[in-house]
Amino acid sequence: MFLSIFEDNVLGILVLLVLGSIALLHYLLFKEYTMQDKLQNKRLEEMEGLVQHEIRRSQGLSNQVGELTQIKEKTQEQLDLIKLQVEAIDKKSG
Repeated sequence: MFLSIFEDNVLGILVLLVLGSIALLHYLLFKEYTMQDKLQNKRLEEMEGLVQHEIRRSQGLSNQVGELTQIKEKTQEQLDLIKLQVEAIDKKSG
């Protein structure tokens, strides 16, 4: 009888230990999941910042290319005008 009570208590303690261990592992797993989720969100925010920075840089470069194209066109127009003036001077003097 004493052995039976002892075995029931040991079995009950073992069951509680197993359940406690499972609960502790679930807690640790959830804690790790939340930590990894926070890190992932931080990485995504940093990546979004890098993308926005690259978009602004690309827009700046695009604007510069547009300005250079306009300067090139104006310079070409002035060169064409100078060429016409030189040809006109050559015709008058020739």
